Amino acid sequence: MILSLFAGLTAIGIFGRVLFIFIISVFMPLTAISFFRYMIPKKEKEYQKALDDMKIRSSRKVSDSHSPLRYALPVSFASLICFFAVVYINFADQAAANVKDSLLLTGAYFGEEKVTLVRQSMVVLGYAFLGGFLWSASNIIRRLVANDLSPSVYYSAGIRILLASATALILSFVLGEQSDATGIINLKSSLPAIAFLTGMFPERILLYLIKLFQKFINPDEINANQLSLYHVQGISMQHKERLEEVGIDNAQNLATASLTQMLIDTPYQSRQLLDWIGQAKLLCYVKEDIDKLRSVGIRSVFDLFSKGKSVEQLQQVATDIGLNPTLLENIYDQVISDRGINSLNRFLNGVNTPAAQSAAEKAKSEGSPPEADTPPLEVSVSSEAHEQ
Repeated sequence: MILSLFAGLTAIGIFGRVLFIFIISVFMPLTAISFFRYMIPKKEKEYQKALDDMKIRSSRKVSDSHSPLRYALPVSFASLICFFAVVYINFADQAAANVKDSLLLTGAYFGEEKVTLVRQSMVVLGYAFLGGFLWSASNIIRRLVANDLSPSVYYSAGIRILLASATALILSFVLGEQSDATGIINLKSSLPAIAFLTGMFPERILLYLIKLFQKFINPDEINANQLSLYHVQGISMQHKERLEEVGIDNAQNLATASLTQMLIDTPYQSRQLLDWIGQAKLLCYVKEDIDKLRSVGIRSVFDLFSKGKSVEQLQQVATDIGLNPTLLENIYDQVISDRGINSLNRFLNGVNTPAAQSAAEKAKSEGSPPEADTPPLEVSVSSEAHEQ
């Protein structure tokens, strides 16, 4: 029980409790300070190197998206939630003796003074916070080491802890006060573990509750999204979640995103982003027929762009894979005449060519700007994605 677990802090005295509260409360601000002190300069250098490799000139800087003011509110939000939660945990043993009824802790049983349910709910909230905080702390440390600590990470941490606590509490009401007759679980021994796992994976437990009561929610049948990011090769669940943090939740968003902004806002290298963008653009053109083109080695617009096929060859390829020849011809014409795709293809060639990288590094060491064979300043992949 969490009440007896943290009651041991009494032996340490008030100093131990205050120290524990202090450590948990300052974790979020300390990670943000470390990010600005040690990681931002490194991220700026990596960003400039990527631009030099691709021969891009951009006025955008890492500091534009990672200013201290943008972190103040989310860090404060997450820190306050952690502060109040850890204070609650530290003094839960004292509060349990005084609370006999509570609307939050007893739900539908409010007014019946179910002391057992009150204490059970306090256990659930405590372990749900621990699970949510530990998951968020490990995620923040991982993102800090990866030089990818955005303000949204702190908002996500705070929301996760709140969502986990609410979900775990509701789940405890569903399971009841004590073990049922089925013997599937021993509630008193398993509930803390369930609450802790809810803190680690609140979305999964929430999905369980939705399925449990789906007859009341009556959700529409979900169809597979043709423009899902999962259709882009190389994008895993973690990649998808990270891209969603910057507003990219489908292939169309990815196809029209700004390359330079993504270099700043995400931890991914230029070659990886260009490959994803090229796939997303082709996916927007062919949708459910993307696997047919992949079967003949055409997985992105850059592959189609580099083939240099004649009309007869395109028609033969389309016939062989069961694709409408006119559709493939139209896509090919749009791709080779799209200035945005042409620019991205030059960027990709610059990244993949060692000679170009050496020239960029040499120019940088001599203090002269790299040769600009692309438009200067802002570089966006969105403006001409579907130019006719």
